Amino acid sequence: MRFLIVLAFVSTCLAVAIEPLSHGTDKGTDSLLEHIPRNSDHESVAVVRSGVQASDATLEKRLDDIQVPYNNPNPKNLIMAGVVVSFTMAGQWVKQGGSSVYRYVCKSIVFQNPTARHKVVTLIANGAALLENQPLSEHRVFGQGAPEGGFGETIEIVVGNRN
Repeated sequence: MRFLIVLAFVSTCLAVAIEPLSHGTDKGTDSLLEHIPRNSDHESVAVVRSGVQASDATLEKRLDDIQVPYNNPNPKNLIMAGVVVSFTMAGQWVKQGGSSVYRYVCKSIVFQNPTARHKVVTLIANGAALLENQPLSEHRVFGQGAPEGGFGETIEIVVGNRN
């Protein structure tokens, strides 16, 4: 019983003695500990709106002719039916005319599902289906590397809910 009384007394003393943390940007605070709002740069994310088709009680979003980023080191992300589509760029030397120039090309496409629903993703590039109804469970990330000749200029992406 004495132990519990001493423990309660010590806990109370510590609670009173310690100053509360102040969240702010006052002088003396570390700027690395500031709250960074989610999506602080609204230009870095593009929300894609396309026709919603209903088939067998599942929603499906399809977007044709998505321009594959070229010579852009930080392209915008796309959001389709809750799935975030990111383009991973890599710098490489490309022959242009009679000389070589340094350009950024799309190395891979990454699909991130931050929702609590199972999704399926289809990716079509150069007329071939690189992914066909690829399951993407909730809170998962999946990437698809570029094929031998690259993704081409445009791709098609279909995102649907999985039953």
